[in-house]
Amino acid sequence: MTRPALYLDLTDLVQWVRRNPTVTGIQRVHINYAVHALDLGVSCIMFHGRGCREVELLSAEFVRYVADVLAGRRMMDKRRFYALCPNARLDPWADYRHKYGSKPLKYAWHTLGSAVQFYARQALFKRIAAPVQFQAGDMLINVGRSWTIAGYVTRIQQLKDKYGIAALLFLHDLIPIRNAAERRANSQFLDFVTAALRTFDHFFTSSDYNRGEIARCMQEFLGHEKPVEKLSFGQDLDDRSQPDAPLPEGLEPGRYLLCVGRIAPSKNQLRLLHVWQRIVEAGQQHGVKMVFLGELSANYREFHQAYRAAPGLAQALILLSNASDATLNTLYRHCLFTVFPSTLEGYGLPAAESMAYGKFCLASNATAIPEAAGPYADYFDPLDDAEMSAQIVRYLADPNALQAREALIRSAPLKTWAQASGALVARANQLAGGDQPAG
Repeated sequence: MTRPALYLDLTDLVQWVRRNPTVTGIQRVHINYAVHALDLGVSCIMFHGRGCREVELLSAEFVRYVADVLAGRRMMDKRRFYALCPNARLDPWADYRHKYGSKPLKYAWHTLGSAVQFYARQALFKRIAAPVQFQAGDMLINVGRSWTIAGYVTRIQQLKDKYGIAALLFLHDLIPIRNAAERRANSQFLDFVTAALRTFDHFFTSSDYNRGEIARCMQEFLGHEKPVEKLSFGQDLDDRSQPDAPLPEGLEPGRYLLCVGRIAPSKNQLRLLHVWQRIVEAGQQHGVKMVFLGELSANYREFHQAYRAAPGLAQALILLSNASDATLNTLYRHCLFTVFPSTLEGYGLPAAESMAYGKFCLASNATAIPEAAGPYADYFDPLDDAEMSAQIVRYLADPNALQAREALIRSAPLKTWAQASGALVARANQLAGGDQPAG
């Protein structure tokens, strides 16, 4: 009997890398799973064309090249990128129903423009690529953010019906639809989730908090529950064989706190900025600086206004919009400790990564974050300025308390991405009816 094949979909990751110089947590998770899954016999694939009709195999060389670009080990070379995967130029068919559905003229205009661009790209750039030979019992795995791809879930259902494959979705969180107002603002994500809950056979997620949220969504949209399992992420961003990158200007080892994450309202950096301003004005920062590392949207007016209104922070707060993995490694290695004030997370990767560097994290106690760092972090109410401030000041003023927490972290069991990917592949093989691979 032929062993079922596993296929990991990288469609949205390939399109993201093509357009964006920085990565979010999902892209980092996506490529870590992919690179290690290659060593376990998993094939990586990509969809393109109208309705995602075309699906092709991606070479291991291309996947590893993408990993190097995302990690900052290589600069993006578009000629190399397209030489390894010519059809990466071919976007799936654009769908403007959600953006312009209530504006028929705009909808028609943008749809026409998209169609012209789509067919022009097909004519100019489409190349013959290795097709995917699906067989009954094979498993398609999605660990990315495919809600932006028009026709994706419909295509998955067609492949299931035609070939008898199974489909597994790693659903990272349901944050965009957690309340009625956000559902209206994120109709595209809502449509994807409702369709995916019906189409995919099995679901993974990274926390018990998410698992409960997904189960409630299933009851609401399906009237019953499908299997949802928790699988923990890896924590090892650091490549110990690589030397330190230079610290950004103005930073000294052990003389800064680090807050990692996209700068957005739900990440709560604005409240941390105000708290840090009061700590600085009170002379309680002990010569330590605060570093915010994350993409900052020009549309986040409240944050920009608060930062400009606090000129005294100029020497005590540093904003970094992006960093290579080498720089991120160095920032983690040499910070005093990390702060993670988010109000809403499906996991809390920066809190878990902090542990991998032996660094203590002061974190929000909201949603899934305590699951990411467990007893190795200290927690505060992310909406309580006084509590957040008191915790930061305590560990700035008491080196012995900080050293005790670091000693506890050194005894903590840490999970590598190789182990995390191995667990995902082993479970997918088991669900597909194949033998579990070693690792």
